[in-house]
Formats: sequence, structure tokens, C-alpha cells
Amino acid sequence: MGNHDDIGQRPATRSLPRRRLGTMGRRRFVTTLAGAGFGSMAALLTPGDVRAAGRDEVPLVYGRGSDSEPLTTTVPADWFADLRAAFDAHERHDLLSRHGIVGSAVVPGEFGGRNAALAVDVTDDEATGSVPERIGDVAVEVNHVEAADTTEKSRTYDASFDDDRVPGSVECGSKHAAATLCPAMYDDGAPFFATSNHLYGDDDEQHRGEPFYVKGRTGWRKVGKVGRGYALDDFVRIDPVNDALPTSAIHGVSPSAVMGQFTRVGLAHLKARRSKLQKVAAVSGYSSGRIQAVDGMTCAYGTVCKHGQLKWGSRSSFTDGDSGSVSFHPDLQRPDDGVLVASLNNARTWWPVEDYIWGTAAYRITADHGVTFSPPTAGSR
Repeated sequence: MGNHDDIGQRPATRSLPRRRLGTMGRRRFVTTLAGAGFGSMAALLTPGDVRAAGRDEVPLVYGRGSDSEPLTTTVPADWFADLRAAFDAHERHDLLSRHGIVGSAVVPGEFGGRNAALAVDVTDDEATGSVPERIGDVAVEVNHVEAADTTEKSRTYDASFDDDRVPGSVECGSKHAAATLCPAMYDDGAPFFATSNHLYGDDDEQHRGEPFYVKGRTGWRKVGKVGRGYALDDFVRIDPVNDALPTSAIHGVSPSAVMGQFTRVGLAHLKARRSKLQKVAAVSGYSSGRIQAVDGMTCAYGTVCKHGQLKWGSRSSFTDGDSGSVSFHPDLQRPDDGVLVASLNNARTWWPVEDYIWGTAAYRITADHGVTFSPPTAGSR
């Protein structure tokens, strides 16, 4: 599942030979869809997905479930064409190369509402003057940010557990600092622990082998050691020890099972529906909020610029010790069975006007490193 896990140019579904799709070989089917404008998503769709789309709709892979199985829905073709134009404008123009610009993102449009736009974060008025009002047909919105952070404290949330199956959203830490644990992540089906890399610092390799702890009902205990940090996406891989088992679950919510993760266009689809994401963090506990922008780039914190950022919710519901929690939403097709992960939560705004939490989206981590929140099915390894 790469960064460009969505449709290419506007799909020409009306020109597809729908009656013949079911009799085509797989290679010809994928080639036909790719030629009709479905891009890399063509390899993930089936004839049934295309037939399920109405005359003015397109199929969309909104997420990846167990064993990275594609999860599909349909969306209005005009909405997706507008979204595709915004993604293309964002990818073609290197806005962060301009002085004073510290971030940019795509603001997806809403079904039957406003069109998609680009949001650009600047630090001074001079930078504002260098930002175009439009890139092609896509409007550009400018936000002013400040360069200094402030901290805020919150009540402690009881996120402890009492067995060797360790869920996400419990308190975790190094010898020197605390954070929130992600639900299990997987590398070729093998589970590992993860949280925000800045728990250990911005260096990728320096902390390899250092101990990792979680807080259970009887206190802190060692469950892993640092495998590798990834400063660019701000997550750290922790190899399990002492029979501790990373679990695809989020502590403190129902349903708690993590079934997979959202794609980039899946997040845009949630924004268009005005759906709320949720999070459970070790310090601030439960909160929910709407998506504000996707596919973001930021240089506002840390020592490296970060891509694939998701902006959502409110800074008032995120505090020190919450980093490493994930944002999530019930699966669109099976909401009573479990949830899909949207992103890691790594930071919050500290400047006036803007108000959100942000962090690296799950699809970006998969594109960069091949690891995923999608669990293997029983017996698949």
C-alpha cells in the first residue's frame, strides 16, 4: 500500500465495458481500469467493485483490513475528481522550499459542499505574499503559525492492563520519559510494539537495544527493546521480550479490535462525510474530533520535515504523554466488529487561530517502511 494508493486521473467509469469485466482475465481487467484512469488502485479492485458504482460514482479503496485485504466503497465521481486535482497540485508544487513556509496539506471537499483546497502554514507576512491564491483550479488558504511551543497538563487516565497481551493506548516509556502505546504493528505478519520516536529522541539508530516498558496494574515492567527509530515518520519499532505480546486492540473502547488501517483517500472520504475520529491516550484519555486536512507536510517541530501528516481534532484534548496514541474510526462496512487506524498522534498546535492534533498517517508509514496495522488472519503465517 503505497503513498499513491488511490485513483489516478478522473476515472472514466461510463466508458468501461461493465458487462465484459467479469469475463476478462485479471491482467486485462487491471490494464483496462488503469487505462480508464484508476491508476494504482486498479490492482486492488474487482469487477464487482466497478459494477457496484453508479453512473456518476467511482469505486474507492478506503482501507486495508486483515492481511491487507482491500476495503471498498463508492463515492461521487465529481467529488473524487476535485480531490485528485488537489492531491496533484500539492505533489507538483514544492511549497516548503519557499522561505517562511513551514507546512502544507490538502483539505478534502465535502459531499455536496465546499471544494477541496490546499492549506499552507507560514511564519511571517513576507511568506504570505509568496503564496499563490490558486494552483490551477485549487484554492490555497494561508494560516499563520508561531515558532515556539507551550505545554499543558491534564489529569491522568487509568490505562493499565493485567496480562501479557498488551493493547494499544496504555502508558509506555523509556527510562527517562513516558508516552502512549500504539496497537500492534506488523512486519510480514510478525507483531511488534510501537510509539512515537521522540520518546527516545530524533536519532534513528542511537537508542537501538534500549529497554521499553509498559505500565500494568502492578506497575512498570519491561516488555521490549528498541529495534529502530524512524525520525522522519516519528515512530519507533520495539521488539517484544519476556513473552509480552503486542495486541491489535485499543484499551478502553468498544469495539476495541483493530482490523486494519485507512488509505489516504479513505481519510478524505471520512472528511467528506464529516465523520469524527477517536483516540484514547494514556494521559488525557478519550476524545473525538473531525478531520481538518490530510497528506500534510510540516517543518514546524523536530529536526526533520515530516510528510503524510493528518490534522484532526483539538489541541485541548492532547497533552504531554499522549504521543504514540492513534486516531481511529469504526470500519465503514462493519462498524460493530472493530476499527481502522488513521494515524499516530505526535503533536498539537501551539499557535493562535489553528487548533488540531497532528501526526503521521498509517498509509504513509506503510508506504515508507512496509509495516502495517493490518493483522494477519489466524493461521496465515
